Amino acid sequence: MSKAFTFTTEFEHGVDAMHAALTSEDFWKSRGGADAEGSSIAVTTPGGPGTIRVEITGRMDPAGLPAVVRGVLRGPLEMTRTDEWSALDGGSAQGAMAGGSSSLPVTISGRSELRPSASGGSVVEVTGEVGVKIPVVGGQVEGLVVQMVEGIVKADEKDLNDWLAAH
Repeated sequence: MSKAFTFTTEFEHGVDAMHAALTSEDFWKSRGGADAEGSSIAVTTPGGPGTIRVEITGRMDPAGLPAVVRGVLRGPLEMTRTDEWSALDGGSAQGAMAGGSSSLPVTISGRSELRPSASGGSVVEVTGEVGVKIPVVGGQVEGLVVQMVEGIVKADEKDLNDWLAAH
C-alpha cells in the first residue's frame, strides 16, 4: 500500500526566473548539506542546457524521529533524493523526484510541474506517493514520510525565494 500526496506552492517570481533557479547547479550547491559528513551532491544536465538532474545523499540523526521509526531502522539513517527538471516547453517545465533510504524500506516518487500562475508569478505542483514496506507499522511510517516530504517542499520554497531575491 502507498500514500499519495499533492503540494502546490505559488511564487511571485515568473516561470523563467524559477526555471533558471531550478536548473542552476549553483542554486542546488548553495543549499548546504553536501558538506556534512556522509553527504554528497551530484549535478548533471542529461538533456542539455535548461535541464538538470540532482542527486543528493545524506545522513540524518534519527534521535528526533518518532519511536516507531527508530524501532525499525537498520543502521544509520541514510537518505537519497533525486530531482530532475526538463527544459521549458510552452511556458512550463516538467520535473520528476525520487527518494529513499538504505536504512528503511521506503520509496518516494513523484512528478512536478512549473507553470505560470494567474497572478503573473508561477506555481510548482508536486504530486506523488510514498511506499513503506514494513509489516504492521508501514502505514504509520508512510504518514510520517509524507510529512517529511511536505517539510522538504517548504524548505525548497524558502531556498528558492531566498535565491531569487539575491540574484
